[in-house]
Amino acid sequence: MVHITPIKAQRKMSLGRKISLGAGDFGVNLYWQIASLFLLFFYTEVLGLSASAAGLVYMSALIWDAAVDPLIGAMADRTRTRFGRFRPYLILGAVPLAIAFVLVFALPRGPATQLLALTIVSHFAFRTLFALVSVPYASLYARVTQDSEERATMAGIRMVFAILAAMVVSATTLPATRYFGGDSHAWALVTALFAAVASIALWTAALAAGNDDAPDAVGEPAQDRPGLGALLASLASNRPLLLVLGITLMNSCASTFFSKNLLYYFKYVRNDPDFGGTALALMAALAALSAPAWAHVARTRGKRPALLAGTACYCLGFIFWYLFNACGYAVLLAILALIAIGASATAVCFWAMVPDTVEYGQWRSGLRTESLIIGTVIFVQKAALGIAAGTLGLALGAIGFVPNSPQSAQTTHLLLATMSWVPLSGSIGVFLIGCAYPIGPALHRRLLAVLARRERRTRTAPRALPPASQENCAAFARP
Repeated sequence: MVHITPIKAQRKMSLGRKISLGAGDFGVNLYWQIASLFLLFFYTEVLGLSASAAGLVYMSALIWDAAVDPLIGAMADRTRTRFGRFRPYLILGAVPLAIAFVLVFALPRGPATQLLALTIVSHFAFRTLFALVSVPYASLYARVTQDSEERATMAGIRMVFAILAAMVVSATTLPATRYFGGDSHAWALVTALFAAVASIALWTAALAAGNDDAPDAVGEPAQDRPGLGALLASLASNRPLLLVLGITLMNSCASTFFSKNLLYYFKYVRNDPDFGGTALALMAALAALSAPAWAHVARTRGKRPALLAGTACYCLGFIFWYLFNACGYAVLLAILALIAIGASATAVCFWAMVPDTVEYGQWRSGLRTESLIIGTVIFVQKAALGIAAGTLGLALGAIGFVPNSPQSAQTTHLLLATMSWVPLSGSIGVFLIGCAYPIGPALHRRLLAVLARRERRTRTAPRALPPASQENCAAFARP
């Protein structure tokens, strides 16, 4: 018989609890933002790896991270402990993740072959442990509440914490490492401080999840748990999830080609290497300020309209960057502000959409698989980021980029083109896919109502229920 997770009673969560849960995103994003913004830069400018080698290492490790995410998601969905499904991964995994992260930056310079091998091993270890913690953490949000409006609010809080982490990392990493000497030991010291804060944030989120992460059936027989084939079929039938995967694929390519190139732009085009981190910090601050407003729009007007409005800002920003990048800093900051506002909207709406696909998938297949869905989403996101980073490294090598050397006029021109037109193409893709996203507030309420009726029937007359049965299909005519 198919096991159907009960629909929890909808109750409002306190603001303090929402903030405590969101604090976990601060911890996760301390790791994520340093790796995303500075690891490629660290490999080329501190360790001395070539751009192509650094890009390939980054790409392969991130694709590995992506590949294990669905496996970890499926494992977490099948986890049953008295502490819950997902919390044990946060509580027990925080310290090993912190240690692995510091080791990524503690590499001494040495023979090229040895350095490359150590870089690969340390990066793969970090990515594996990061997946083991981040996938269960993200899965908590589909479990602690099934209220669509509450999820929009919590997505806004999450994005505030995520963007605050980006702001802290962007503003302090380069000055702090320079203060301690600028070598790999300095980077290891700074990242150790970040890792300690991240561990505390993850433990805080685990405690805040409380009884809402309690297993539905600790004694559930193993044979009643869905097999791999049923789980994969449930993903394939989840159309909103497939659209969300397309959104993250397009957006990951856009963000990678712009944010990673921004450091190189200010160092080699503007001859102002310190301003790269400052620009990223200012963008993060503005994105954090914008996140509550976008969460309000998503909650009151719907997630699709909010996503489309933010993506329009994103597209305009990349066009303006290509046309006016030679202007003064005031113009550049205005353009970066427009891009940051658009990025904030896509982040808030994306993570508010993902949990809603859980109920849609449960309606379609009869299976509720929070962690598998989250793991699949993160898999596509990280695979796209890894491929984009590897492609960027190869592209930098192809256009003649040489680390720590003056760049030719042709190289700087091509650098500007890659950080404008590739992100613009990705943003247009997000807009087009977002137009087809079907779950609005009314449809989500109907989903919950049908699932609640289905659960009541199973309690009074236990039997295998046909997913998305004919009697319910009429209620879900596309609005």
